[in-house]
Parts: sequence; C-alpha cells; structure tokens
Amino acid sequence: MKNLTRGAVLFLVTFCYGIVMGGESPTLANEDQKTAISEIQKTSSGDVIIKWDERRGVVKYISGQLSKPSESPIEESSIDFIKHYKALFGVKDPEKEIELDSANTTPKGYFINLKQKKDGLDVIGGKITLRIDNGIITTVANYFEPNVLVKTTPALSKEEAVAIARREANLTKVATDVALVIFHWEGKFRLTYKTDFQFNPNPEPSRYRVYVDANDGTVVLVENRVMHAGSAVGSGIGVDGKLKSFDTYEKNDIFYLGNAPLPNTTSTTIKTYTANNIKSLPGKILKDANNSWEDPAGVDAHFYGNFVFDFYKNNFSSFSWFAGSGFDTSHGLLSTVHYGTAYDNAFWNGTQMVYGDGGTTFFPLSGALDVVAHEITHGVTEAINNLIYSQESGALNESWSDVMGIFASIDYGDDLPYWLAEDIMKIAKTPGKEAYYALRRMDDPPFRTDSYPENDYDPKNPLNSWGQPEHTSEQYHAASRPWTDYGGVHINSGIPNKAAYLIITNTSIGAEKAKQIYYHAMFYLSPNSQFVDARDAVEQATIDLYGKGLELAGVQTAFTAVGIK
Repeated sequence: MKNLTRGAVLFLVTFCYGIVMGGESPTLANEDQKTAISEIQKTSSGDVIIKWDERRGVVKYISGQLSKPSESPIEESSIDFIKHYKALFGVKDPEKEIELDSANTTPKGYFINLKQKKDGLDVIGGKITLRIDNGIITTVANYFEPNVLVKTTPALSKEEAVAIARREANLTKVATDVALVIFHWEGKFRLTYKTDFQFNPNPEPSRYRVYVDANDGTVVLVENRVMHAGSAVGSGIGVDGKLKSFDTYEKNDIFYLGNAPLPNTTSTTIKTYTANNIKSLPGKILKDANNSWEDPAGVDAHFYGNFVFDFYKNNFSSFSWFAGSGFDTSHGLLSTVHYGTAYDNAFWNGTQMVYGDGGTTFFPLSGALDVVAHEITHGVTEAINNLIYSQESGALNESWSDVMGIFASIDYGDDLPYWLAEDIMKIAKTPGKEAYYALRRMDDPPFRTDSYPENDYDPKNPLNSWGQPEHTSEQYHAASRPWTDYGGVHINSGIPNKAAYLIITNTSIGAEKAKQIYYHAMFYLSPNSQFVDARDAVEQATIDLYGKGLELAGVQTAFTAVGIK
C-alpha cells in the first residue's frame, strides 16, 4: 500500500539561513548541504522555498532566484549548477551520474531535463528538472535517487528476457527495442530489460512495454501503452447532428480531410482517416467530391482535433515537446475513425488517435470533444513526462487527460464540462440504463450525488463499479496486470480528478489560472511519479506562476481534501 503522507508545504518554518523551508522541520543531512543553501541564499534577492525529501535526505524542490543571469547556453548552465550544488540533490559524480535528456520551451521559461545514469545505464524515473527564466535558474525539481545499490551485470541475455516478456504478455510480435535499465518500482531498484513491442490491433489494441528482471527473470511490470479514451473550408454534420465547419484541402477537384501545417513545423498536417471497419491503421484518408461531408464520425474527429490543437496552441504557445513525439513521427495529428466493428473505445497508440464507432455503450467516440482532448493529451503526456501507464503514475496519466479535456470543454462552452463523454452515451438511451449518462464525473467521481445507486462506486468491488473513488481512503490497490486495470489506472484517476475540480472551481483560482498550472506542472513530473509527486508538481507550478498567495492555498486545500497529503 502506498504511503501518501509527506513533508510538503503543510506549514512553513524559517531557518537561520533566512530561507523558507516547506515541510516538517527537515534536518539537513550534512555540512555541504548547509553550505550550498547558504550560498544560494546570498545569490537570491528574495525567499528561497525548499521542499525536503526525508527519505532521500535531499532537496526535492527548490525555487527562488537560484542563480545569477548566465550568458552560457541554458543546457550548459543547468549542468554546471547541479555540479556546483550536487550535495543538495544527492549527486556524487555528476560526470557519470547525470546526462542531458531534453529541453522544452514554454511561455514561462525553459525546462531542462537531466536524466540519471548508473554505470552507463538509464535509471528510469531518475531525473532533475530545472526551470530557467531570463537566464536565471528559478526552480529545480529533483527526482534523482542517491542510493541505487544495484549490480549492473545481468545474468540473463536480451534474448532470454524477450522470450519471458513474450510469454507473460502472450505476444506474437517481436520486440522492437530492448534496453538494459535500472527500474525503480514499488520501492525497489532492479536491473531490468525494458522490452518494447510494436502496436498490435488483435485481439485488443496493445503496445506493450515489459520490464523483466535481468537476474532472476521475474516480470516486474507489464505496461500497455495503448491509452484508451492547399486549403479550403468544408462542412458536415457531426455525431451530435450539428453542422460544423473546418479546414480541408483540395487536389484535382477532390477534397481531403486534412489542413494546414501545425505550429513550429513546416510539413505536418492534421489529417483524418477511415479504417473502414477493419483494424488497419492509419487506413485511407477521408475524401469528398464537393466538400460537404457526410461522415459524422470523421467530421467530429477532424473538427474536434483541430479545436484541441488550437486549444494547446492558443493557451500554451510553445510546442517544443512536439519534436521527437508521436505526433512528429506521424508528421502531424492523425486520427482514424471507423476502427473495427462496433468497437466501443478510443485510444492513443503512440503515433495517432483511433476511434471506434461504438457498440452497446457509446455512439461513435469521436463525437465527444472531451474524449478527443483526452486521447490527444495522452500523446502530449508521453512527449513531456512519459508517465508509466500503471498504478498511481498511470492514474495520473489518465487524470491529466481528463483534466485537459475539462479545460478544452470549458473553452468550447460545454454546458457540462465536468462530465466526460456525456454526449455519446448510447447505453443511457436504453430503458433501465439511464444511470450511465456519463463515463466519468470530475465533480462527483463516485456518482453518489445523483438518484441512481447502481452507478455508485463500491470500494469493495472497484473493478465492477461505474463510479470512481474521490479520496485515498477508498483507493484501489493491486498489482499491475491487464485484469486489474493495470493497478487501477481508470479507477484511481478519480482521486486527482476531484482535486482538479476543486482547484478549478476555487474562486481564487478559476479555470484560466488552473489550465496554466496543470500544463506547467506536466514538466515537473517524472515517469513513475505518484500522487504525492503530482501535488508537489502542481504546488510548484502555482508558485512559479502566481506566487505563494491564495492560489497556492487553494491548491493545497484541494489535494488535502482528497487525501493526498
């Protein structure tokens, strides 16, 4: 069972260094750390805020004016900063233990990610993120693990590990990538083979990543990374029966469901395809002779896809994460409709969005803006922090997709922005099934405020409940396997979802500030972040953007209300 208590900004205490420390009176472990903090304070013109990690004995977050302006490249100055203050972050040998991973541009500065190494191997989830604003380092988020006591010589070969992974996940596909890594999972470090398998549509869509212990062959984690839920102007009727207009392009008197290049690119487009009710991707691009479209699922996938990308562009400006992402691999935003026969789901497969026509539960899934935003955000999450799709990190992956779907729905003017997929709930039209009017509710994850007891969350039977928990006291705990919803990724997402709802509806915050906070916080998460890390990331994003006032208090109150302390 996860322990959700931690030293965070529960109260503030001032130490003799003139620094505001967040947490439960942490004890600085050594003189080198005291010296480093004192030196940083002399550089800063204001408060330096620190969150201390008692388990690791290091700084988890530090923010303020942490450095003087530098004329060096930001990547170089970031690495130099960590080298100089390595004791604060638990780094002993920077030359061997940290390596530049990525740099992202946002409207609020640059984010530099340094990944952790041991004996030349990646430590999955181990990283240090620095935010630089106008040449000054203003925040460091530290996920570096200082005590990785693992021998890095494997007993198993790559071939043996792949064979084990294939048996475990019942795979016929060959592994596309195999890497020896150190994996920190469920409180233990292991030398593992990370084995990636290509997308497989049958029997159900899958894109497996399997971690196999490189010494004893134990399967540590099975992760399915298929994450469920020349121009002209065309128009067509969507799934909801409403007329919509959108960009298309024309060639030789034929109109295609595609449009202009995406931001910061020269050759990418937004395109919509049809699988023609077979499991083939991407399928064939949709086309029409007169630019008056009669495919409602295709109309909505294209219209809402454009809206969501405009939502990201207009609200957050920078697409620096686009390079190397699944969108970049596909040369744009690709959507496929009419996937399979009566397929009752939608998913992100690593390079594109895929929508079924629905079966007993849904109408065509591209007919819901929040579903489209949800799936696109899975691609954004994979590009920015690559949250592992399992247990709490997987629930956060799901939650961020739901939350960004809320923000897109609010921008669109949705009457019920806190309900997910309410526009396509076919099952609710069936007599006796009216209780299933929405797939999820952010305002009431357990569905306990309506008049339908049959849709309530039952903590004694979570896998068969329609609703979700809204507090950690009812959290579902299980090993990560397909039959447990990979440890409850679609179940436990209700907990951070409720926190997000409380933040958005807080009168001192509101949707406009909240959307900036949640996008900004994505850059502070690591692949195996837990609920407590999400709280830390959202708090730090709030401090970065709005300071330590009522907004921060509202964020803290929201997470405490759902049991994430």
